[in-house]
Amino acid sequence: MFKSSFYPKALKALTGSLILSIGSAVYLPTIAQTNATPSHPNTSLAQAPQPVNETPGLTPATNPNISFRRPLRVTNIRIPIDWQYRRTEYLFTVHFPADAVEPLAKLVFEQIEGVDYPRYRPNDSYAFDASSRQPFPISTVDRESDRTLTVEFDPPVAPGRQVTVALKARNPHEGLYQYRLTAFPAGATEGQYAGIERFNIDAPPRRDRFFF
Repeated sequence: MFKSSFYPKALKALTGSLILSIGSAVYLPTIAQTNATPSHPNTSLAQAPQPVNETPGLTPATNPNISFRRPLRVTNIRIPIDWQYRRTEYLFTVHFPADAVEPLAKLVFEQIEGVDYPRYRPNDSYAFDASSRQPFPISTVDRESDRTLTVEFDPPVAPGRQVTVALKARNPHEGLYQYRLTAFPAGATEGQYAGIERFNIDAPPRRDRFFF
């Protein structure tokens, strides 16, 4: 009697435990998968990285104070006629490196030394590429009150050029004259120093002083 009654009860208890264990094994992971937050997110589902702008702040829409990557430099000035009061032209040549990136919008010529001021003829001034002789359309503004002449390029000049600006003028009184150049990229409100050039205006020989 003891054996026949013990084994069915034990078998029943064991079966119930297995069912409970199996049910727990099936049910509990389902809860864990539904509610748990993985500690390591699936990188394949992560948002793709956004491209990085390698030249931040170099567009007029984001930064009005644009700058050239490599500054421009005035390399030469030539004056065909350097006698006082004679009509001539001042040919400033500016090296505009290809890696400057930004286009050139304007050049400002500021006279920082000299006893007199040239009489410019803005409408007759012009600009061109010193290498190819390609002309650049310009407009000029002469401000004698602060001794500056501004040359604006329309359209702006692309980098990689030798820019020559010919300022038509009547020479001032004899003496030493010095100019500081400032270059402005397209869209910028502040310019960059582009160098200093100086030249002498001489008195003509006595016999030629009254011939202009």
